Amino acid sequence: MLTIGEFANTTGISVKALRHYDETKALVPYEVDAVTGYRRYAESQVRDGALLQALRAAGVPLPSAARALRDGDAADVLRHHRAEVVRKRDAEDAAMTAADTVLTAFARPVLVEERRLGATPFVARVIPLPADLDAAGGGVARGTGAGAAPSDEDANREFAELHRRGVEAGLEPGPGFWTSFREAPGSTARASELQMLFCWPVARLPEADDESWHDGRILADELPPRTDLVAVWRPHGADLPEGSVHPAVVALFDALAERGVALTSPEVRQRVIGEDADDVVVEVAVTLR
Repeated sequence: MLTIGEFANTTGISVKALRHYDETKALVPYEVDAVTGYRRYAESQVRDGALLQALRAAGVPLPSAARALRDGDAADVLRHHRAEVVRKRDAEDAAMTAADTVLTAFARPVLVEERRLGATPFVARVIPLPADLDAAGGGVARGTGAGAAPSDEDANREFAELHRRGVEAGLEPGPGFWTSFREAPGSTARASELQMLFCWPVARLPEADDESWHDGRILADELPPRTDLVAVWRPHGADLPEGSVHPAVVALFDALAERGVALTSPEVRQRVIGEDADDVVVEVAVTLR
């Protein structure tokens, strides 16, 4: 029989850890003195102690390591743990690469300018966004139905359908469609809801009594004459990680901060100009006045 100190020296497990393993039933002493409380271990337990020490040193969680001792499948437990470690390591490597890409993009200069624009009539498809937009993978300048953030394919499909409806209604859709994010009408500080709008400029608005353009899912409206602050970004071949904050958005809000502008209810509008992936320009804008 071995005292707890002798067992610790033999297996390399600290006395403190052995007491914890006893309390959690991971490795129970062969006997415990009823009077003194001293723990004693059988010589046959050295193998279990050595296995437990090896598994724990490899980072195997204690419940899994204890199961390995109980079921005699230490090799299988270690194999599964190794696969999980590799998966997490790959995910961390990918996250590091993505962060490096984002930092490089943030370091590039972004043109920010003011533009005076006339009234812009438009029609739009309204998408309610999930309450936890981050968990759903949403964000400004990325790319249907309530409860899910739209994908690029969703956006393309919605824009195509909106254009078709505009043409059929004789609204003469023009170039320069955009995406915007806004608080839903009726939102409050305590119950804020977001909407994503796929907007297409038109030459004329539909008749006011045409309810098909005002059903909550589709709307027709007009941006008034205004001065926009616009950030213009060229990707230069960079493929931004999905879900990252767009460099144009960062530059836009940097410019707002430099001007001392505090937007009370900003509606961020994004346009992607160009069909060729190597010659795309992203414009992100908010209205100053």
